[in-house]
This record gives sequence, C-alpha cells and structure tokens, in this order.
Amino acid sequence: MSSEILLKNEFGTIELFALSDEIKALRFIHNKGEGSVSLYGGQVLTWQPKGQQPVFWLSKDSKYSTTAAIRGGIPICWPWFGGEVKAVEGNIEKVSNHGFARQSQWHLDDIEISQSQVIITLSLSGKHFSKHWPATFKLSQKLVFSEQFEQTLTMTNLSGQPVVYTGALHSYFCISSPEKSNIPLLESIKFDDKLSGEKGTLANLNNCVGPVDRIYHDSQNQTIIDDGWQREINVSSINCHKWVMWNPGQATESMADMHQGSESEFVCLEAANTDWQTIASQASVSISQKVTISQKVTIKNL
Repeated sequence: MSSEILLKNEFGTIELFALSDEIKALRFIHNKGEGSVSLYGGQVLTWQPKGQQPVFWLSKDSKYSTTAAIRGGIPICWPWFGGEVKAVEGNIEKVSNHGFARQSQWHLDDIEISQSQVIITLSLSGKHFSKHWPATFKLSQKLVFSEQFEQTLTMTNLSGQPVVYTGALHSYFCISSPEKSNIPLLESIKFDDKLSGEKGTLANLNNCVGPVDRIYHDSQNQTIIDDGWQREINVSSINCHKWVMWNPGQATESMADMHQGSESEFVCLEAANTDWQTIASQASVSISQKVTISQKVTIKNL
C-alpha cells in the first residue's frame, strides 16, 4: 500500500500509510528505534527500540476494520473499562467492552523528530459518541518514543456537569514465552480474580501463563522479568490506581483476531482505573505510563 512522508530530517522519518482501505497509521524510523501508531483508536501498535526485541505485541490476524478494535499494541479503554457503564442517573448499565475511544477515528495534531525522540500528539473530541456516555469531551494523547516510551492521556470534560469514567492503557507486552516470564512484585498485592470471582486474594505468581485475568489493587511500579530474552520491562504509571494482568491462554484459539500460538507471545499489564473516577465540569485529568527496557540483572554465586 502507498505511503506519504509527513516529516523527515537527519534523525528520522515519519510516514502515513494505509493498514486497510479504512484505516491509516503512522510509521516512524528513528536512530533510537521504530514503531507505528494507528489513527483509528489513537492506538500505539508497535515499538522496537534499537537493538532490542519488540516491546509491544500486535496480532498477525488483527482485523483492520472500523467494525472492531485492533488486537494488540495499546488499546485505550475509555470512558469505561470492561462491560459496565454508570449512566447519568447513577444506575449501572451493561454495555460492550471497553468504551468507544479504541474504535473512534483520532485526529493527528502534531509530530516532532529530534535527535533524542519522536513525539506524536493525537486528539479525539465531540459529544454523543454513545448513548451510554453522552457528555461533550476532549481527549489528548501525547506519545514520546525515545530510549524509553511515555504515554499521557488527558481527559477534558467540556459538559456542564461532572462525569465519571473508568479506563485503562491496555498494553500488550511482547515476551519470549509466558513460562519464562514473571511479574514478581504482583505477588504481594491483593487482586480480584475475574475468572473465579474471588476478591481480595493473594497468590503466588510463578509465570505469565494463561488463562489469567486479574485486577491488582495497587499502582506501584512493576517489572516484567523475561528470562528467555534476558530483559526487564519496567512499567510505571501516574494517576492510575490498579494494574490489570491478562493472558487468555488457549482461549485465543476461539478468537478470530488472534493468530495461532498468540497466547505464547504476550502478556497484558494494564495501567488502569477500574473504579469510577470523577472529572468535574470544565476540568481536565491526566493518566500516564512510562516503559523502560533494561538487561536482566543476574547475580552469580561466588
């Protein structure tokens, strides 16, 4: 498919290309690495720092259609996470999963290339995107790709009354295999198990093998330790109060947008707010995450 160079200098290139007849995306190549971002969903698809394995996982069978969300990268779950939304009247309504932001067309506001980084700024605004969440709003998303990755989502309530939201930065992280990967700091945090229905549980976490679907009640920094690739993915968040860990395991076999063997290639660790958060009228709230990559530290016995 054809592409159009949007910006090029001595440090790198950003181009616009078509993922399908319906969906366009940005692709950048820089001296610090390369990656891609879909305008549909305002969604980071890939990021691979120079000399490293890919960081964000993208399904080979993703459906690049405006009738579905893109599988992989960092879908933005907003203004609700999961399948429930709080209506204006205060009652809880059952809805399709994860809100409308990940299936909306975002606007490209700005792009920058410098010696140290690539910055992409996107926005989504309007009203009545959903009958379940009719407020007037604006989302602004700043993506910074350098030797590390930073994502900031700013939510502005342009309506005349407070609104509530839940949401997540639904990151799919590439790993060598679930059996050789672990997130050890989660072991000390209580979680709700969405598969068993148990709440406030503590349990050992020996690896990232699915099926696993848990909401951890803490926001301390986390590290995905990957023995296979001998690396650590360090993830921190600001203004997100939970972590969600997800790997569907062999259930991927029944998912049309998951290629065979997908469950052995990723784990989701999502910076999330799964409890209702309030945004006052004419106010803005931001959430963010930062991802850094380091070589796994091995302590040798003397």
